[in-house]
Amino acid sequence: ERKVHWLAWEKMCTAKRDGGLGFRDPVAFNQALLAKQAWRVLQYPQSLCARVLKARYFKDGTIMNATCPSGASYTFRSIIYGRDLLREGTIWRIGDGSRINIHHDSWIPRQGSMKPLGQTFVPGVTKVQDLMMPNGKVWNMNMNLVDEMFSPDD
Repeated sequence: ERKVHWLAWEKMCTAKRDGGLGFRDPVAFNQALLAKQAWRVLQYPQSLCARVLKARYFKDGTIMNATCPSGASYTFRSIIYGRDLLREGTIWRIGDGSRINIHHDSWIPRQGSMKPLGQTFVPGVTKVQDLMMPNGKVWNMNMNLVDEMFSPDD
Protein backbone atom coordinates (compact mmCIF):
# COMPACT_ATOMS: atom_id res chain seq x y z
CA GLU A 1 0.00 0.00 0.00
CA ARG A 2 2.83 2.41 0.84
CA LYS A 3 4.44 1.74 -2.55
CA VAL A 4 1.18 2.54 -4.37
CA HIS A 5 0.88 5.76 -2.36
CA TRP A 6 4.44 6.77 -3.28
CA LEU A 7 3.83 6.01 -6.98
CA ALA A 8 0.72 8.21 -6.97
CA TRP A 9 2.70 10.99 -5.26
CA GLU A 10 5.51 10.66 -7.78
CA LYS A 11 3.03 10.80 -10.68
CA MET A 12 1.52 13.99 -9.27
CA CYS A 13 4.93 15.67 -9.03
CA THR A 14 6.21 14.58 -12.44
CA ALA A 15 6.24 17.30 -15.11
CA LYS A 16 3.29 17.32 -17.53
CA ARG A 17 5.60 16.78 -20.49
CA ASP A 18 6.71 13.53 -18.81
CA GLY A 19 3.14 12.29 -18.25
CA GLY A 20 2.56 13.60 -14.75
CA LEU A 21 0.21 16.19 -13.31
CA GLY A 22 2.90 18.84 -12.89
CA PHE A 23 2.29 19.78 -9.26
CA ARG A 24 5.31 21.48 -7.79
CA ASP A 25 4.15 21.33 -4.20
CA PRO A 26 1.29 18.90 -3.56
CA VAL A 27 1.09 19.84 0.12
CA ALA A 28 0.52 23.52 -0.74
CA PHE A 29 -1.96 22.50 -3.45
CA ASN A 30 -3.88 20.37 -0.93
CA GLN A 31 -4.01 23.20 1.58
CA ALA A 32 -5.27 25.56 -1.14
CA LEU A 33 -8.09 23.14 -1.99
CA LEU A 34 -9.00 22.85 1.70
CA ALA A 35 -8.95 26.66 1.98
CA LYS A 36 -11.47 26.71 -0.85
CA GLN A 37 -13.73 24.43 1.19
CA ALA A 38 -13.40 26.71 4.22
CA TRP A 39 -14.30 29.66 1.98
CA ARG A 40 -17.40 27.80 0.77
CA VAL A 41 -18.48 27.17 4.38
CA LEU A 42 -18.05 30.89 5.04
CA GLN A 43 -19.80 32.07 1.86
CA TYR A 44 -22.69 29.57 1.90
CA PRO A 45 -23.70 29.28 5.57
CA GLN A 46 -27.07 27.75 4.61
CA SER A 47 -25.51 24.79 2.80
CA LEU A 48 -25.98 21.41 4.47
CA CYS A 49 -22.24 21.03 5.03
CA ALA A 50 -21.91 24.47 6.66
CA ARG A 51 -24.95 23.91 8.89
CA VAL A 52 -23.69 20.51 10.08
CA LEU A 53 -20.19 21.84 10.82
CA LYS A 54 -21.59 24.92 12.57
CA ALA A 55 -23.93 22.86 14.75
CA ARG A 56 -21.11 20.59 15.78
CA TYR A 57 -18.01 22.83 15.98
CA PHE A 58 -18.76 26.57 16.01
CA LYS A 59 -22.29 27.20 17.27
CA ASP A 60 -21.70 30.85 18.23
CA GLY A 61 -19.25 31.95 15.56
CA THR A 62 -17.97 31.31 12.05
CA ILE A 63 -15.43 28.97 10.51
CA MET A 64 -12.92 31.85 10.75
CA ASN A 65 -12.92 31.88 14.56
CA ALA A 66 -13.65 28.19 15.15
CA THR A 67 -11.28 26.15 17.28
CA CYS A 68 -10.50 22.53 16.60
CA PRO A 69 -11.33 20.25 19.54
CA SER A 70 -9.20 17.17 20.08
CA GLY A 71 -12.01 14.83 19.03
CA ALA A 72 -12.84 16.68 15.80
CA SER A 73 -13.49 14.69 12.65
CA TYR A 74 -10.78 14.31 10.02
CA THR A 75 -12.91 16.40 7.66
CA PHE A 76 -13.21 19.31 10.09
CA ARG A 77 -9.51 19.17 11.03
CA SER A 78 -8.67 19.28 7.31
CA ILE A 79 -10.94 22.26 6.68
CA ILE A 80 -9.37 24.07 9.66
CA TYR A 81 -5.95 23.41 8.09
CA GLY A 82 -7.22 25.10 4.90
CA ARG A 83 -8.85 27.88 6.91
CA ASP A 84 -5.46 28.75 8.40
CA LEU A 85 -4.17 29.52 4.90
CA LEU A 86 -7.33 31.49 4.17
CA ARG A 87 -6.77 33.58 7.31
CA GLU A 88 -3.32 34.61 6.09
CA GLY A 89 -4.77 36.22 2.98
CA THR A 90 -8.02 37.72 4.22
CA ILE A 91 -8.54 41.19 5.59
CA TRP A 92 -11.57 42.85 7.14
CA ARG A 93 -13.52 45.58 5.41
CA ILE A 94 -13.96 48.15 8.12
CA GLY A 95 -17.61 49.14 7.65
CA ASP A 96 -18.69 50.54 11.01
CA GLY A 97 -15.85 48.69 12.78
CA SER A 98 -18.13 47.05 15.34
CA ARG A 99 -16.98 43.47 14.65
CA ILE A 100 -13.25 44.07 14.24
CA ASN A 101 -10.93 43.53 17.19
CA ILE A 102 -8.15 46.14 17.05
CA HIS A 103 -5.45 43.92 18.49
CA HIS A 104 -6.25 40.48 17.07
CA ASP A 105 -7.88 40.84 13.64
CA SER A 106 -6.19 41.52 10.30
CA TRP A 107 -7.55 44.90 9.20
CA ILE A 108 -4.65 47.13 8.13
CA PRO A 109 -4.10 46.90 4.34
CA ARG A 110 -0.39 46.35 3.64
CA GLN A 111 2.12 43.66 2.73
CA GLY A 112 3.10 41.23 5.47
CA SER A 113 1.23 41.36 8.76
CA MET A 114 -2.15 43.06 8.47
CA LYS A 115 -2.43 43.44 12.24
CA PRO A 116 -1.19 46.59 14.02
CA LEU A 117 2.55 46.37 14.66
CA GLY A 118 3.27 49.16 17.13
CA GLN A 119 0.26 49.30 19.36
CA THR A 120 -0.39 50.64 22.81
CA PHE A 121 -3.29 49.14 24.74
CA VAL A 122 -5.87 51.63 25.99
CA PRO A 123 -8.41 50.23 28.48
CA GLY A 124 -11.90 50.02 27.02
CA VAL A 125 -10.74 50.47 23.42
CA THR A 126 -10.94 47.05 21.79
CA LYS A 127 -12.96 47.45 18.58
CA VAL A 128 -12.12 49.57 15.54
CA GLN A 129 -15.50 51.24 16.12
CA ASP A 130 -14.04 52.74 19.34
CA LEU A 131 -11.59 54.74 17.19
CA MET A 132 -14.23 56.18 14.86
CA MET A 133 -16.71 59.03 14.97
CA PRO A 134 -20.27 57.98 15.89
CA ASN A 135 -21.29 58.04 12.21
CA GLY A 136 -18.75 55.25 11.61
CA LYS A 137 -17.21 56.82 8.51
CA VAL A 138 -14.10 58.70 9.72
CA TRP A 139 -11.50 58.33 12.44
CA ASN A 140 -12.13 60.22 15.65
CA MET A 141 -9.07 62.47 15.64
CA ASN A 142 -10.41 64.60 18.54
CA MET A 143 -9.40 62.01 21.14
CA ASN A 144 -5.91 61.39 19.62
CA LEU A 145 -6.44 57.65 20.21
CA VAL A 146 -5.27 56.72 16.73
CA ASP A 147 -1.98 58.62 17.17
CA GLU A 148 -1.59 57.36 20.73
CA MET A 149 -2.25 53.70 19.98
CA PHE A 150 -0.45 53.13 16.68
CA SER A 151 2.92 53.72 15.10
CA PRO A 152 3.14 55.91 11.97
CA ASP A 153 3.64 52.75 9.86
CA ASP A 154 0.26 51.44 11.04
